[in-house]
Amino acid sequence: MFIQSKITRCFMTIIVISLFALTSVLMADNAFARNGERREGESYRTERRGSDSSVRERREREGRSYRTKRRGSDSSDRRRERRVIRTPRFRRHGHAVPRLPRGYRRFWYNREPFYYNHGVFYRPARSGFVVVVAPIGVIVNSLPIGYQRVWVDDVWYYTYGGVFYSRVPSGYVVVEAPADVIIEEDIPALVEPPEPASGTVSIVASILNVRSGPSLNYPVIYQIHRGYVLEVHGKTVGWLYVQLPNGEFGWVMNIYTTRLKPPGSG
Repeated sequence: MFIQSKITRCFMTIIVISLFALTSVLMADNAFARNGERREGESYRTERRGSDSSVRERREREGRSYRTKRRGSDSSDRRRERRVIRTPRFRRHGHAVPRLPRGYRRFWYNREPFYYNHGVFYRPARSGFVVVVAPIGVIVNSLPIGYQRVWVDDVWYYTYGGVFYSRVPSGYVVVEAPADVIIEEDIPALVEPPEPASGTVSIVASILNVRSGPSLNYPVIYQIHRGYVLEVHGKTVGWLYVQLPNGEFGWVMNIYTTRLKPPGSG
């Protein structure tokens, strides 16, 4: 009986130890599995962060590349665009005048004398003065009435008579015309004279506007100085249709002219 009880206790002890060992093994296995899952999760998150970072960096690179290409494309588009600016008719280079208009300003450029008045530059000539190209770099105090302000390639320009200026502290400096700008003269249609006329007249005003029609409502297409002699080709009330020194035609007010007698007449 005693032996049987001792055997039973030993058997029970073995069972308890086995269960404890099995439980320990299972717990250790679960802990190992959890550690493995945690490591896998951390590895996944690290890879995911790395992947997200790579994606973000790649997208940023693509975005920068796109913006750079877009800016380049926009610049190319701006370079390809041709900006047309319409301006009133201006005096041709080489046109000679017997005297300078009142209010001119003299300046020196490359040790040569130049004269400026109302957007027009002159040089001395044999029979008076001749209209010349505006010298680049010359500064004028003010712009003539009727100038235009234009925005080209992120810069403000001022233009009149085919000449471009930039603002400087002391006035306006003559600059090169922007490469993408085309100047077109706005040449209005001339009104034909209703009555024929002939003869010659001399200008008595210091500066006389020549218009495209016989009214102050028509635009000025030219200016003529005192002393010029013009041939008359037509007339209407208060106006004469004359031929200008450059061969073109226009209308002037009769009161600012004096009729000349033909040669040999008393």
